[in-house]
Amino acid sequence: MKPFHKSIVITCLGMSCLASAQQMQTDRPNETESPNTIQSGHLQVENGFSYEKEEEQKTFDIPEAVLRYGIFKDVELRIETVLKAEEQEISDNHFGVEPVVIGAKYHILDHKGNAIPDLGILARVSIPWMADNVYQEKKYSPEVRLLAQHELSKKNHVGYNLGIHWMPEALQPEYIYSISADHSITKKLKVFVETYGQVQSHHHAENSADAGILFLLTENLQLDIMAGTGISHSVSKKFAEVGISFRI
Repeated sequence: MKPFHKSIVITCLGMSCLASAQQMQTDRPNETESPNTIQSGHLQVENGFSYEKEEEQKTFDIPEAVLRYGIFKDVELRIETVLKAEEQEISDNHFGVEPVVIGAKYHILDHKGNAIPDLGILARVSIPWMADNVYQEKKYSPEVRLLAQHELSKKNHVGYNLGIHWMPEALQPEYIYSISADHSITKKLKVFVETYGQVQSHHHAENSADAGILFLLTENLQLDIMAGTGISHSVSKKFAEVGISFRI
């Protein structure tokens, strides 16, 4: 692996926690991104270790990581990276860092009662040359998502995303949706269920569903676990993930 890519992975895993006033909120482990942003001047690191099996292919992310930094009120910068290993019975195995993704999130609006949700927007782009050779892509691959979350009560929320992602091969658009509901059992324990998918023109949609648990160890440290399956035209896909997130 290139030294630059090694440093990214080590940075994502090696930081420690310091005290902070607000309870942390993460964008992992589910696919639905929250409209909330990181407090100005703070860094949040969200790490996950995942396994996916689809037909004869097995994929391991060891890890996938997101670094989120609040540059000022309601705006954060993000760097996302994945160290991936793929095992395939009919072709060569692959191992390396996928293209690094750089982005920003803006929190547009605070919720007002049940009718008006929190709103945000997320824009990011994968950098094709910031990857190991086996995963380098032909083009930059931008994505834009509208993020929303309704607070039904102090313990219950529903969030959803709508977005578009231009695929790196020929910049063909892929349309994205997700919807997630969560319930706080206690102040430190939360459960969620989710469905999400993506579709390209003249193709069947690829849909998935998952469920998981988030456990807040401290104000700045969270553990999570999630498992899911493909549905409709992705029924053979099974996946699971565990993660740890912390804030500085």
